[in-house]
Amino acid sequence: MAARHRHIKTGLAVLMLAILPAGAPAQTDAMPNRVRTEYGDPANPAHQQIYDNLKQQRVLERLGEFLSPFRFPRDLLLKVEGCNGKVNAYYEDAVVRVCYEYLAFIYDNLPRGATPGGLAPEDAALGPTFDVFLHETGHAVFDMLRIPLVGREEDAADLFSAYILLQLSKEETRTLMRGIAHLARKEATAAMAETLQLKDYAGVHSHAGQRYFNLICMAYGRDPELFANAVSIGQLPAERAAGCATEYAQFEYAFQTLILPHVDYELFRTVRARQWLRPQPPE
Repeated sequence: MAARHRHIKTGLAVLMLAILPAGAPAQTDAMPNRVRTEYGDPANPAHQQIYDNLKQQRVLERLGEFLSPFRFPRDLLLKVEGCNGKVNAYYEDAVVRVCYEYLAFIYDNLPRGATPGGLAPEDAALGPTFDVFLHETGHAVFDMLRIPLVGREEDAADLFSAYILLQLSKEETRTLMRGIAHLARKEATAAMAETLQLKDYAGVHSHAGQRYFNLICMAYGRDPELFANAVSIGQLPAERAAGCATEYAQFEYAFQTLILPHVDYELFRTVRARQWLRPQPPE
């Protein structure tokens, strides 16, 4: 699994206001509020600060609440744990596992101060942290809700995470996507500096450079005004940008048809009205 996940035209709110479209029927035994959380004790003392920060900021609890509108047929567990030195995150059998090593990788790649574009280090951490959990939750959604896929599952999980985050408020969307893009660009740059062999392109994940531009394209396709600088400062080639609205619409149609029927509308309205980037005390 490569370092980034090695192994939110019409927004979701508008779609929710319409009659749920025909598609895969929701499972009759599925219910919302089925996301559970667990903080594993870090075996490596160097990860204790990460554990403390996650607990203090209630990161897993907030993610569980954020994902609560999905109707799962059984509980989904979000867990952080030590992985014996492996930088990893993965989904298996109704459990999303993110390694302390992966979170340490995120922190090791934070900017030392605000970037020239105004991205603060804490925001550079938030984006990838949300992203890795949502990417792996994408796998859980495909598996537990039996969502058919056309194309590679890892690419679909990348798009699932980006799509969910793009449904938040403009402020939170921009903050999170910029944080994700910061790390993705660093990974892509590092990958391009390596001498690759043909077999290096055989992995289940797309090349880091492709993943970076797929992310930027989804954001630009969703809101070309909010992410206009993606083209103006040269991050997204104009020839790719021209088709990004279509790319976004294609995934949106698939989400609307196949996944949206598994989402609790009233709970979603409550969830979407909240601010997710600020720590909130227990209720």
